[in-house]
Amino acid sequence: MSQAPEREQPLYAWIITINREPTDSEFATCLRCLDDESYQKICNIENRDDAWRSLLGRLIPCIVMKQRNVSRSAWSIKTTKAGKPYIDAPKEEKHLGYNIAHNGSLVAMAFSLGRKHKVWNIGVDVVKIALPKGIHYLDTSQMNGSEEDREKRALNRLFVIWTIKESYIKALGQPPGFDFSRVECRIPDEEIYVDGKRLTGWEFRLFKSNVGVLRTANSVFREYRNQTGVPPANPGALQTEIYQCCMTIYRGSELNKCIFKWSEQSGELDKFLRFVTLDAMVNAAKHISADGLNREREIVRADTSDMPKEGRESSSHVAGPVSQPLADIARKQSMRGHASSRQDYGGYPGVPNPQRAEV
Repeated sequence: MSQAPEREQPLYAWIITINREPTDSEFATCLRCLDDESYQKICNIENRDDAWRSLLGRLIPCIVMKQRNVSRSAWSIKTTKAGKPYIDAPKEEKHLGYNIAHNGSLVAMAFSLGRKHKVWNIGVDVVKIALPKGIHYLDTSQMNGSEEDREKRALNRLFVIWTIKESYIKALGQPPGFDFSRVECRIPDEEIYVDGKRLTGWEFRLFKSNVGVLRTANSVFREYRNQTGVPPANPGALQTEIYQCCMTIYRGSELNKCIFKWSEQSGELDKFLRFVTLDAMVNAAKHISADGLNREREIVRADTSDMPKEGRESSSHVAGPVSQPLADIARKQSMRGHASSRQDYGGYPGVPNPQRAEV
């Protein structure tokens, strides 16, 4: 009697929006929830913006486990041989594989619960859809439509490809220095090639996120000033930012292709995606019982301004040299040959932040 196939583990995501200016007291509240190692790492980050994003990235797993009613003393963060972190909770029978990404106003966590080899290989990437620094023009001469429409579609194409590559590499646990040119994305055919070999067994889930962000002239997130150093227009007004997001998970060698899921409707996103605001994260941090780790600490700031068998076959040929920066990718990425059934990757609407902030 043949054994029934194992059920696929659901893939979930939390999107944290830093939708306003955070305060020092809120930073301290969130920081006290972390273990000593994470605490020290965050305190050693001199740039305040980077410290906030890293802090939230380390706080999300704590809140997720708290919601599962698992006390802090009952779980620990371990790493695979490839260096990928996962949460080990022996009494829970299920492990939590996860990956963190942050860019601009977003911090994202993709995660899944299940047996280790089913949830280890998870990656996520988020990128704000805007011209990369140092790039002032994209060659859209091979595209039809108005100049504005061509540039919009070119940016959509660029960041769909970028987030697919980045999330895949992160799912493998590759260290910095991977050569992105070794990964070829044939989006119209929904195929990925690595070093010329067709990739199989992977699922890619893509969606956009539209978020409203409140910025002021004295915003601590200084990167939101334009390139001339002038504060944002209409300080105090709500500004809309659009992000391309991609989650990746390895489903196993029995899958003889890659699966692409383009989430287009809010109803589809509700099944796996949760938006959380900064206010909700801070409020949750206040209620986290860190089992003895929650303590008063003096915050000193320097600047106040083992991979599963199924994965080895895919990773054996991806250890690479120095990677190309995003700006270089933008210069070299051909805009031809990528016509998509998703209307140049940008036909599906961005999903507004529904402000579901209950955590």
